[in-house]
Amino acid sequence: MQTVNTILDALYYGMLQPLFLGLKSLLDRIFLDGLSALSVSRSGQVVFVAVCTVLFAFCLRWWLRVDAREKEFRNKFASQKGERDTIALLQDPKSRDALYTSADQSIDEDFNTYLAQHYFRYVLIYLLPLFLVMAWLNSSLDERVLPVVSGKPYLFLLPSQPFGMQGVSVTLLFLVTYILSLAVGFQLKKRLFKKVK
Repeated sequence: MQTVNTILDALYYGMLQPLFLGLKSLLDRIFLDGLSALSVSRSGQVVFVAVCTVLFAFCLRWWLRVDAREKEFRNKFASQKGERDTIALLQDPKSRDALYTSADQSIDEDFNTYLAQHYFRYVLIYLLPLFLVMAWLNSSLDERVLPVVSGKPYLFLLPSQPFGMQGVSVTLLFLVTYILSLAVGFQLKKRLFKKVK
């Protein structure tokens, strides 16, 4: 067990930690320092990063050919159902029932495989970038924001304190912007797709 721990420590501290710190430094320079040089406010930086994260998710979706894979599955599923419906033409009830069972099992297996791949792709495309970018923002931006606003972890305070909220945090602003940008992105995609059709 000691050998395994030593190997894992070497992997983490020797490879993963320097990689993450390097990526953090690179993202800080490109986004936060770059936007600060353009006099963009901290909240504006968070909004910009959230929109960029959504654009990255849509690029990842295109690169993984999600729409094409879904279309392929729908076509395959329709043809499997069509083949299954032709079984009703058989006269022998035992053969018909056996073929129905076999066809149903095949359809179920393909559908379960599709669902597993579908959810994996969606986690990879939308959730993984979301969590990684939030972790980066919370480690980079909060350190700079904390001293600015009364020593509290808010981008700006809310005087009326709705729902007991004292202010808008980096995480809240990022999540709201990310979700709204995704909704707008899907609506635009749907309209553009209709025009192409």
